[in-house]
Amino acid sequence: MKLSAKIFVINALLGLSINISANAQNRNVIINSFEADSIEKANFDNKNFHSEIKQFTSFADTAKGDYELKYVTENRNNIFCIEPVLELSTGFQSEPKDKLYNAIFGISATYNYKEKFTISSNILSGYTKPLETISLLADSIGYFPQFGYFDKNTNNYFLRYFEFYANYLPAKYLMVSFGKGKKSVGDGYRSMLFSSSNSGTYYFDLGVNAGGFNYTFSVNGAKSLDSESPIDKTKWIVYHFMSWNATKWLNLGIFESVTLTRRDSLNNSRFVDLHYLNPMVFTRPIEYSLGSPDNEIIGAFGKLKFLKSHCLYGQFVLDEFKLTEIKDKTGWWANKYSIQIGAKGFVKDFSYLAEYNHIRPYMYSHNNATTAYVLFSQPVANPYGANLKEFLFQLKYQKHEYGAEFIADFVEYGKDYNDKYSLGNNILRPYTEHKDDYNNTMCQGQDTKLINITLNLRYQPKILKNFYVFSQLGIRHNNDSDNTFMLIGIKTGQIFFDTSR
Repeated sequence: MKLSAKIFVINALLGLSINISANAQNRNVIINSFEADSIEKANFDNKNFHSEIKQFTSFADTAKGDYELKYVTENRNNIFCIEPVLELSTGFQSEPKDKLYNAIFGISATYNYKEKFTISSNILSGYTKPLETISLLADSIGYFPQFGYFDKNTNNYFLRYFEFYANYLPAKYLMVSFGKGKKSVGDGYRSMLFSSSNSGTYYFDLGVNAGGFNYTFSVNGAKSLDSESPIDKTKWIVYHFMSWNATKWLNLGIFESVTLTRRDSLNNSRFVDLHYLNPMVFTRPIEYSLGSPDNEIIGAFGKLKFLKSHCLYGQFVLDEFKLTEIKDKTGWWANKYSIQIGAKGFVKDFSYLAEYNHIRPYMYSHNNATTAYVLFSQPVANPYGANLKEFLFQLKYQKHEYGAEFIADFVEYGKDYNDKYSLGNNILRPYTEHKDDYNNTMCQGQDTKLINITLNLRYQPKILKNFYVFSQLGIRHNNDSDNTFMLIGIKTGQIFFDTSR
């Protein structure tokens, strides 16, 4: 056998790689990952790059990605890549005293044609024994947080997760994208607008990016539990936003979304109302002309850069309000808004983020559970719902094959303690169940304080660069109870989920 043939067989059997570098970034990048940080750092002074679009799909022109442990075939016009997805880990938690483990397997495949068209999918499934907080949440909402559907026996959960996307660049400044996956709008770890802390959504996006200006129109579909029956109903979230890099140091943007569900005369779900499918008009006047049956929110966001590699960012989102009630400080229940203020930056091999989130009671809720701002029974914005204050700090280190991440999340919210009325935390409860019209205050209800601290360490062997040896240590504090935990194992880079809760 010739030497070249032997090399091909070894690559095919072991999955060892042929490195490729993609100068045109026409693919999705995992949100909050080390790779996403690298792309943002490389494009910090790029006026045509919009870091608040957390799909990082097609416009990260200066970023490069190196891949290992995959089989790649390529010619001038076609690139096909297939690689494994894996996590094997084990550990323990202290409360209740029990084992933790993950045995998740899958495959990732990507095809790119002339850097104009990309189609990709990730399929994975496996068993997990999660933290007690995650287990209780999954049992209560019927979906495993961030994954989605699951089967459960006495000891563990069997998870199934599938995502795919197709990106097409028909012209230099135009992108069309559709698929099923996670998205986020904003520069923070959280987003008050549209976040990745849920199980994702089926979507169709139309984007224009030119001269520091980005406009995105998006139609998103998902299942939601109907408040009037135990049957899952199809719901739709239509949003659009405009982002403008006014200078190299200033970004300004606006966001608008409407959450709706439509049914025919037989009470069956049907397609999104065609009135909302015009990408060139605001949805609020349309929603108002239809009699205000849907859940509309509007927001603004921005970023101010300084000292070359640091920035201040923020979001303000408005659901309902009366200016006179705000001026009079009456605590009117329908003054619903959320605020985010944060700072982040890069210092050599470190990156940091510090963020404060403030969400008024009843924010994101609606007159029924179906049109609440949720996807698969999980909030589209902050994963803790509403009626809360949160401070989050993140510090990352990455150099060569070593990486570390420290996350400290402090949350205070008012928990509902009565089935008859809502105090504003659970956004799946209709706002018509609010207790009082006036004198509503932040964190009203059963005062609940959460402290989630996690340290993630990873080592990437040079010979197997897509695999990581990792360990995770943390503590979850809930009022008077503490749960410490540890995990150690191996995994590939495609498995990356929010570890702050």
